[in-house]
Amino acid sequence: MKTWILSLLMSSLALPALAEEAAGVWHGKLMGKLNIVIRIETDGTAYKGVLESPDQANFKMPLDSVTATADSLDFTAVKINGRYQGKWDEAQKAWVGTWTQGQGLPLTLKRIDADQANGFAPKRPQVEAAEAALANYHVEAVTLPGAVAGVTLSGTYSAPRGKGPFPTVILIAGSGPNTRDEAVAGHKVFLVWADALNKAGIAVLRYDKRGVGASTGDYKAATTADFAADAGAAVTWLKARKDVGAIGLVGHSEGGIIAPIVANREPAVRFIVLMAGGGVRGDQILITQQTLIGRANGMTEDNLAQVAAANRRIYDALISNPVDTEARVRAVVETELPLSTDPKVVDSVVKPLVAPWMKYFIAYDPAPELRKVRVPVLALIGGKDLQVAASDNLPAMTAALKGNKSATVRELPGLNHLFQSTAGSGAPSEYSQIEETTAPAALDLVTTWIRARVQ
Repeated sequence: MKTWILSLLMSSLALPALAEEAAGVWHGKLMGKLNIVIRIETDGTAYKGVLESPDQANFKMPLDSVTATADSLDFTAVKINGRYQGKWDEAQKAWVGTWTQGQGLPLTLKRIDADQANGFAPKRPQVEAAEAALANYHVEAVTLPGAVAGVTLSGTYSAPRGKGPFPTVILIAGSGPNTRDEAVAGHKVFLVWADALNKAGIAVLRYDKRGVGASTGDYKAATTADFAADAGAAVTWLKARKDVGAIGLVGHSEGGIIAPIVANREPAVRFIVLMAGGGVRGDQILITQQTLIGRANGMTEDNLAQVAAANRRIYDALISNPVDTEARVRAVVETELPLSTDPKVVDSVVKPLVAPWMKYFIAYDPAPELRKVRVPVLALIGGKDLQVAASDNLPAMTAALKGNKSATVRELPGLNHLFQSTAGSGAPSEYSQIEETTAPAALDLVTTWIRARVQ
């Protein structure tokens, strides 16, 4: 499910004399894994800077402030309560300090040249292979009407060469502003899935979510129900194509919650695959997610318990009265979480919590829709998935699907939320470090299961 992307605003502060030594390109690793590049330049008598995360799709984030002296470096990211404080170590020729964002992590920054900075992005062999394979398929750029006026979905339809009709899958993305590729940490997850399905003789429709990429509409106002309605509109569009046979849905993460909703409303849907879909209410998914990821990142059990209790109070405030919640949620955030008292920092936490998507998601229980599904279901969760925990969700899904004799619910040992097979702890911070986009075993399992349903 949703994981939070940092967004920082650029500004600068006047610097004391001799601070020009901080100008340049600096590199370090958080937790010994995550490459961090800091680019600092002078702007008159001040400094400005950009933080880059090459492992996370080369994400670039302007810094809020940069201050330096001859022996100290300090830069901040106010909106996410982040700050680096370092001292110059002449022996190491490096800034040695701490990046603090909720907890402190050691970060040593050494000067590098621009060419070195451009060489940290990890390889993505499956993505490169899938891009090369597009020439082997029939590929169309398509537009289709969304569920409501003002929403037009832009996507890609790809199919094996030939007349068909072909069994066809709609790929439904997880939470966040995902394009048709469902790009995560430099991985184009849905491109790799489309390639595997096309190779297996299955056509694929994947699209940018409403208000994202080339699709129109208001993404920020949309909820899970709205995204489900758009997926239903995609089913309607496919039904009109002569080269489309049996239609199925493959949903990842939030998409795995959406697929049962659509299957229950669209009789044309013949099967669904739920990849890391939820079986319990959204607030439980998020609280478990926060605990597991926090533990993997080294938080103490006492801190984990405090954060879980605070989040529980926030979610209860949202669920109890979803219409008028901002003031009550703000009060909980200000009293329960160890945040800066800066109103901008508090706003950066409160605003996402009271957004339409979050208010809907935390109160949504997928079990009633799962109980109604009568088409074949394949539900899979990785054993190292820290975002949608198998321990919480698989038993709930099994119970909800017990009346469906064509349902298969499985844990895939060792796989994380992206279904990568070389996961360590399963933490999202590892996604970018793993070259594999999706485990071949997971691709084979799903494509084989689909082929058996449509032959």
